[in-house]
Amino acid sequence: MRFVSKLDPGKVLAERYRVERLLGQGGMSRVYLAADLKLRGKVWAVKECLTRPGEPLLVAREAELLISLNHHRLPRIVDFIDADQDGYSYIVMDFMEGVHLDRYVGTRTEGLKVEELARFGLQMLEGLQYLHNHQPPIIHRDVKPSNVLVDGKGQLKFVDFGIARMFAESKTEDTVQLGTVGFAAPEQYGGRQSDPRSDLYSLGAVMLYLGSGCRFSVWSQEAASIFRTQGHGPLLSIVSRLLMQNPEDRYASAEMVISALREAVPGAADNYPKTSRRPNQASSVVHPRNGRTLVLALMGASSGVGTTSAAITLAHVLSRHFKRVAMAEMDPRATAFQRLAHMSEDDGLSTRSTSSSTFRIFGVVYAKPCARSEFIDLLTQGLDCVVCDLGAARGSELLEEFQRADLSIVVGSGAVWRSEELTRFEEATKAGGKLPLDLRFCIPFAAPSTIRRLGKLLHTKNVYGLPPEQEPFEPGADSTAVMEMICSDLLPRYGGATGTALQRIMHRSSYLIKPKR
Repeated sequence: MRFVSKLDPGKVLAERYRVERLLGQGGMSRVYLAADLKLRGKVWAVKECLTRPGEPLLVAREAELLISLNHHRLPRIVDFIDADQDGYSYIVMDFMEGVHLDRYVGTRTEGLKVEELARFGLQMLEGLQYLHNHQPPIIHRDVKPSNVLVDGKGQLKFVDFGIARMFAESKTEDTVQLGTVGFAAPEQYGGRQSDPRSDLYSLGAVMLYLGSGCRFSVWSQEAASIFRTQGHGPLLSIVSRLLMQNPEDRYASAEMVISALREAVPGAADNYPKTSRRPNQASSVVHPRNGRTLVLALMGASSGVGTTSAAITLAHVLSRHFKRVAMAEMDPRATAFQRLAHMSEDDGLSTRSTSSSTFRIFGVVYAKPCARSEFIDLLTQGLDCVVCDLGAARGSELLEEFQRADLSIVVGSGAVWRSEELTRFEEATKAGGKLPLDLRFCIPFAAPSTIRRLGKLLHTKNVYGLPPEQEPFEPGADSTAVMEMICSDLLPRYGGATGTALQRIMHRSSYLIKPKR
């Protein structure tokens, strides 16, 4: 079956994306740069794929995977055009500028320093850690230099998920053996199922390849000797363990490799985010922004618990730390947006946008996306962060937004007779595979004793009481303290609620549980 592209420069796809030029190509796919005719000045990467007759629609699975992910090391999908009668389908995703990792290293006049190699390893592990901690875990299965881009700041990003798959504990081997020879783990050639350790093997192969002057990706004494003479001796034991033939002999998780690299080359971790996550805990909030819009989602455990008020308060607290903040009402049945627009206009608080679907109150943009495409458009407007008010609805699209947000917050009641609402919400979303592991609970008007009771009930320390707030558009000191504590991991390092500032917040607010001395 021969791949013949249907796209050429100048052609318009889906009446919106004008093809500019070819970016790259593989066996049964092409990637093009395309200009967005709706959002002037915006460009995307469009991947054109052809599915062979009788085979599963791998491209649809790739799109489904990408839609569920949200991490700055991974491409963000913004549109999917289903297969036509000839089997051609299209994924529209972020255009990531940079050069492929193998070309980046191959064109350098001098080899990588050991700190650079270790730093590249840490950056790839950051993306793999996020994938492996996804529920269910996602195995990339094709980690190789040509699937990684290096941007102008030396930051790495994965760019291809064509053969990624969910890990299923019940399976004993992969249905289809896929991967690139020289970088794929032995188990990917048949006999057993690939798991996170398969990606770690590929990581070791990439590091050996880069550290040997792009000569070797398979372990041998000659490769080890050249790797050492290139100045990468401190990493030799780590790479050799990653490349063990038996998965049980390799590192068990990305977290273990991160710790080993930091210990072997301390200087490599200078710009790497330090976290206090336990092994196997999802990295849902601790990662740098790198210019990407942060998404914070609030969902009510039931109606009438104050989700909208909490979302407004949070948005205006964040506006003190970020320049461009938006608050989006996502529940199509909700009416707060319309009432806020009229109220703020009457009171002279708001500034109307040129679009009737948005307005501003004290610098925060208020929006009501009516479809996912409109929400994606909002994310492409250069905002620093978007606070999503998901209400108490349980639609699949709203739950997906809740699951993939950078920070997910459940708003619930502190009343004893309503405690079951929080546990039912947790159980229902967990059963549907939509429960973020690093979840925060916000309880309006809750006293410290109520927070402790709910913390025990929900088996988490991430329960916060939100004090009464008469002016959510101008939050007071206590409300600000609680909201800054809830999202402290996402605030800018300087000027945010970090370090000693958090200690001051803890002492100032009566709505936070004080640490025992």
